[in-house]
Amino acid sequence: MLAYAIKRVLGLIPVLAIAVVVTFIAAQMVPGDPILALLSDQSGDQELEARLRADYGLDRPILEQFIDYVAGLLQGDFGLSFRFANVPVIEVIGTGLAISPILALSAMALSVPLGTALGTFAALRRNSLADTVIIFVVVAGISVPNFAMATVLVYWFAITLGVLPVAGWGTVQQAVLPIVVLSISPTAYIARLSRTYMLEVLQQDYIRTARAKGLGERLVVLRHGLRNMLVPLLTTLGIIFGVLLTNTVVVEAIFNIPGLGRIAIDAIFARDYPVIMAVVLLFTGFYSMINLIVDLLYGWVDPRIRLGDGRAS
Repeated sequence: MLAYAIKRVLGLIPVLAIAVVVTFIAAQMVPGDPILALLSDQSGDQELEARLRADYGLDRPILEQFIDYVAGLLQGDFGLSFRFANVPVIEVIGTGLAISPILALSAMALSVPLGTALGTFAALRRNSLADTVIIFVVVAGISVPNFAMATVLVYWFAITLGVLPVAGWGTVQQAVLPIVVLSISPTAYIARLSRTYMLEVLQQDYIRTARAKGLGERLVVLRHGLRNMLVPLLTTLGIIFGVLLTNTVVVEAIFNIPGLGRIAIDAIFARDYPVIMAVVLLFTGFYSMINLIVDLLYGWVDPRIRLGDGRAS
């Protein structure tokens, strides 16, 4: 297992390296001069312009800028913000650094068990009224976009009932609606997959053998059905987490949450490229880490995977 884990960790290095290169090149290709945008009405001051270019390192060749940027990243330094003169990027994004991952992980922690339970329940009652209702709810949950669902929930729980705040961040009550909105689509998606996988598992020979031995239906489902259903389901969790991270951008804007998504939107409008690059790299890092965790869980749930990986190496 240790060799399998080390190989998966080492596999992250080229992914992150490519992300750094692509992000840096994309920022260089964006039209416009960030220094002139920063100067605004002082764009005619040549001395100030030259000093700012030197402060930001923009007066040096591209290769030197890239080397300095990578060296800074290795020390946790994302450079200086263009929007706030001489302010480190880490200070700009510091307030929202943990908010977006917390939102995504909380939504995932809610959607995985709930979606698995709904899908399993539907599979065990295939073609029944309950199965039909769950399928209808699942299709609706996948089809309705986040901003529309957020509008409905805000109207019901914040305006009509007045039990939850409309927006903001800092209390448990303020976190409820954003997390629920984020979790609806992945819950529906996981429920659909769980139903499909469970139906396939229930048709396997070892399930019929377990039933023939006289094991109760609950024990058959818990001991044999769920464990074997989780193996293919785990492969989708990394993708789901990536979708959740992307959706936090919309949810944070709707609920006025000062997370990385909201900071990225403000940076885009302000052409603050170092902040945008930092957010992109952080999202890439979060996504890579959750995929690493999923890979390790995958190898733990199904030992054949890590053993096969060891033989291949």
